[in-house]
Amino acid sequence: MTAHDHHAPALPTEGPNGATELHAERDAGVSIGPFAPAGLQALMTYEAIQQMTGADIRLKALKAFVDLGIADILADEFRTSDELTEHCQADPEKMGRYLYALHALDVLTIDADGRYGLTPIGRSLRPHSPLWATLGVITSPLWQRAGDSLAATICTGRPPVLNGDATPYPLLAADPPLAEKFDAFMSGRTAGLAAELAARGYAEVRTVADLGGGDGSMLAEILTAHPHLNGVLVERADVAARAERRLAEQGLAGRVQIITGDIVKDACPPADRIILSSVVHNLDDPTSGRLLGHARQALTEAGPHAQLWVVEVPLPEPGIYTSGTDLDLRMMALFAGGRERTRRQYRALLALAGLDLVHVVDLPGDHTLMIAMADSDD
Repeated sequence: MTAHDHHAPALPTEGPNGATELHAERDAGVSIGPFAPAGLQALMTYEAIQQMTGADIRLKALKAFVDLGIADILADEFRTSDELTEHCQADPEKMGRYLYALHALDVLTIDADGRYGLTPIGRSLRPHSPLWATLGVITSPLWQRAGDSLAATICTGRPPVLNGDATPYPLLAADPPLAEKFDAFMSGRTAGLAAELAARGYAEVRTVADLGGGDGSMLAEILTAHPHLNGVLVERADVAARAERRLAEQGLAGRVQIITGDIVKDACPPADRIILSSVVHNLDDPTSGRLLGHARQALTEAGPHAQLWVVEVPLPEPGIYTSGTDLDLRMMALFAGGRERTRRQYRALLALAGLDLVHVVDLPGDHTLMIAMADSDD
């Protein structure tokens, strides 16, 4: 009996369609013969596990796409499977099956002559693009070891991959190529967010401070959109040097003060807008409290209208899956105290630091902008 035998019940498939078809048949009251009802539940359970485990091989398929340089080979023209096989010095049969899979995953498209070309997903993985960097970071030995050690992290309370440190940043500093990919990864991750923040009003603002602002991408977007603004970027020494180069390349060096420092230990510079984007989730509650306390003091010094903008991916309600679910597991694996929080937990964390959460804005990619001001107790 083959997989194409129409008399045989089809096993759930990897990808989004398997569960949809099973649910649709169940909801429509369609008989599925010997698989109802216990058999249906078994199939749905199998399909759910298969979707989760299938994510790993799909990730590896994307890594192979980058490692083989297929995006560059197809940058300007469509090519046949044989041509790609020759370019990559590959096994013809394996290459054919691999390209077939990439087409199904919407990484490649096929023209009327059966030649392969790039989809938007495929084009986004060209070398030195943000998503190319993202893939490089996630498949790096450091990230993979962190994930593989999750059970040990859960049992001991600290990620063994960190060798006693609280964050992976010392390891990144010791690996410049990975550190540069991480900068590009974060830059790409925040590109849409930067545009959203830049689109907000800054008429009464003169100075924007981005704490832990990476290579300055978000700050650059805001300053470019609002020529009257000046910026302050606070970062670790190795990242600050890269940010200085990037901001200079964009003609913004004269408008940005770059401060090398520890945003948790050092005082925060006063500013009308202080941004903490994907920073608080790196820290445990006591450390976050110290950072937010510095921010509150800086807001007080800046004036009564100064605001703190916290951008994070909050955890959903119990039993609901969002990207925050994955991110919380990632933070657990890579940061000693890192964690995602619910909106209620963020509100409580801000309140403990003397900050009032005055407005919440939903942003792309499950992100949330939480706008806080110093409370009026003083």
